[in-house]
Amino acid sequence: MIIMAEREENNAYVIRMRRHFHENPELSFEEVQTSRKIKEELEALGLEVKSVGKTGLVADIKGSPGKTVALRADIDALPVTEENTESFVSKNRGVMHACGHDAHIAMLLGVARKLVMEREKLHGTVRLIFQAAEEKPPGGAVDFIHAGYLRNVDAIVGQHVISTIPSGYVATYPTVAMANADEFRVHIHGKGGHGSEPDKAIDALLIASYFVNILQSIVSRMTPAFKPAVVTVGTLNSGYRYNIIAAHAELTGTVRTFDAGIRTKVRKEIEKLLGGLCKAYGATYEYEYIEGYPALVNNPSITAVVDEVATEVVGKDHVLHPDPAMGGEDFSYFTKEIPGSFYFLGTGNEAKKITSPNHSPTFSVDEDALKYGTEIMYRSSLKLLG
Repeated sequence: MIIMAEREENNAYVIRMRRHFHENPELSFEEVQTSRKIKEELEALGLEVKSVGKTGLVADIKGSPGKTVALRADIDALPVTEENTESFVSKNRGVMHACGHDAHIAMLLGVARKLVMEREKLHGTVRLIFQAAEEKPPGGAVDFIHAGYLRNVDAIVGQHVISTIPSGYVATYPTVAMANADEFRVHIHGKGGHGSEPDKAIDALLIASYFVNILQSIVSRMTPAFKPAVVTVGTLNSGYRYNIIAAHAELTGTVRTFDAGIRTKVRKEIEKLLGGLCKAYGATYEYEYIEGYPALVNNPSITAVVDEVATEVVGKDHVLHPDPAMGGEDFSYFTKEIPGSFYFLGTGNEAKKITSPNHSPTFSVDEDALKYGTEIMYRSSLKLLG
């Protein structure tokens, strides 16, 4: 009964922390109050907390001599205006934990409490990584690498809540989990003119419109069908007035791939199409391609441990093994350095009307699922320490 009471108390603590961070979101590299609160909670457990980069934190929970396993939570929010109606909605208008990082922080704090209370079970060290700015490249993961906090670390585990998977389910990936996440920026320069005399102008808006459409031929006609790629234009800004032909157009978009060769090919094909269109219409252009987070590749052995633990916690039938996701994650920098595994924790619940996707202004999580994420991270650290 004592163990059950402690478990319930810790679950309540995790939910309380999640709501606190949800009410007080901060953008990437601006997580000052978030970082301060995390530090207070860790120091209350008797842990020594060190700053990493602008707002990142690291703390070690040490047991007997042995291996070192790192657990990571990202802490930043998004520039989204919340449209939920719970009592703990964001107090910072225009900023929202619309991707569930509030839950990540809370669960890792819950893990820390369990590990500190049961330190005698630790045959090694668990390193807690609270990482800034996952949502804003270059991200905060590189700060921990540059500061040396992955040296002599044997494994790292990260998790992410997701509403498209039901609460009580977990998705693991033995190898590739997420995609290369790149950005491109295009400026098209034509010649402005009166809307009644298009023959005397070079319509940048028209060229941009053709460009948006023809870009899709890269995936449909220029890359192998068995090597996935996504090319998406997210913004197109052009024009001044209804009867003025636009002299300039600006576009931004993203490219998602898994294969390095396809990544390079798509990058080149975008410029080939852009150059051809502009030449045909007499326009000029500027093209910038920014390589973002690399593909996230899990270590099969570490994932096997996480998979085993998840099966213990939620049951074999509730552990999914889907295709890799086309999203991007800077946890990929960690797994390029040391063996690691990243998995998704289901937090959707149709009965509770928790179905909005991540990054939505109505995104939410089924808080009943947080106990599963806390337990999986906790047990995974113990099992990986051996």
